[in-house]
Amino acid sequence: MAIQSSVDIKARVLEAFDTLFNKRDYARAAEFWSESYIQHSAHIPPGRDGLFNLVRSAPPELRYENHTIAVDDDFVLLHGRFTGNGRPRAWIAGDVVRMEHGRLAEHWDTLQDEATQEESKSGLPMFGNAFAKPTGLPETGSAVTSLTKEEARAIVAPLYDALNQPGNKDVAALLAKAANPDYKSYHTNEEWLSRDQLAEVFRGIGSAVPDLRWTIEDIQTVGDQIIVRGKATGTPRGEFWGAKPTGKSFNTISIDIFTVKHGKLASAYHVENWVGALQQIGNQA
Repeated sequence: MAIQSSVDIKARVLEAFDTLFNKRDYARAAEFWSESYIQHSAHIPPGRDGLFNLVRSAPPELRYENHTIAVDDDFVLLHGRFTGNGRPRAWIAGDVVRMEHGRLAEHWDTLQDEATQEESKSGLPMFGNAFAKPTGLPETGSAVTSLTKEEARAIVAPLYDALNQPGNKDVAALLAKAANPDYKSYHTNEEWLSRDQLAEVFRGIGSAVPDLRWTIEDIQTVGDQIIVRGKATGTPRGEFWGAKPTGKSFNTISIDIFTVKHGKLASAYHVENWVGALQQIGNQA
């Protein structure tokens, strides 16, 4: 497909973003994205399917707005905002895409949480002419005022994102979005891991189980606590909790009880049925 002018290129890329992120028309979006699409984002799985599947799993309220767009030869630079992304803040996005034969062939991005007026050091909004509204997330919970399920899901979302194919993610950055710096993850009633130590555990599991997938099956809130029933699936390709890979997959349950402080996770008590997972991948007939 021959596209001559920068005006045409801008229009095509904006139509592509609108078709995928706002209209969720995946068949039409496939006409804009190359089959050999290369993804450099730390938050998005590789390839065109990785991007499309991420959008499929996003809340229906997800919307992309563009602030400005520029063209430099085969590269298109966009400054925009993603709202309704299931997180406490909208994302301000700097996207760079490389075009090839009129299609989006390669992508890089930088993402920032949108700041309120009180948080802006420059005194200017990050997007357009208006500041982001405060999220209204309580700093601490109480028995009287609980987090909503939507607020809870937005808070824990980056942590569970880090557990989906951790080898392809910036695990430390995602945990930093979800949890406070002094976060404690308890695996017994007394023993806990720091946020940085937990990131290493996530990477280790991801190395052994490259296709690890961790989903939220149910979420409940009580005051400043979030209770998540999760499901972990995957097929180990390396040694996993001392067991050699057999080519078999596991499907197991997890229970996480989080406490929230200042709009982020402060602590967690968690249990996973790894015994059942190891039995599933064992050599038993």
